[in-house]
Amino acid sequence: MKRGVGTAFQVGFGTCAVPIATFSVVPSDAPKYIRAYSLSIGFLGFAAICCTIYFFALISENRKRANGTSEHSGKSEEEKENLGDLNPDCRYML
Repeated sequence: MKRGVGTAFQVGFGTCAVPIATFSVVPSDAPKYIRAYSLSIGFLGFAAICCTIYFFALISENRKRANGTSEHSGKSEEEKENLGDLNPDCRYML
């Protein structure tokens, strides 16, 4: 379920790039298109920052699970099976 929602968000945000690209590349900015390139580099930098934050959040969550301090630590095996990726035995990877 989470993977499906994540994929839908990715496709949705990718589709938002079409109007941004359409209205940022205008003939009056030719030949350098500084505004368009600035927007592209800005969004690329924003995406890189978001990925970096997500990476460190996953490292932090994995450490909590390894130390046994996560929210769902100490549950029985039956309860752990019903948690899905919230299972304290599950580790996140990129």
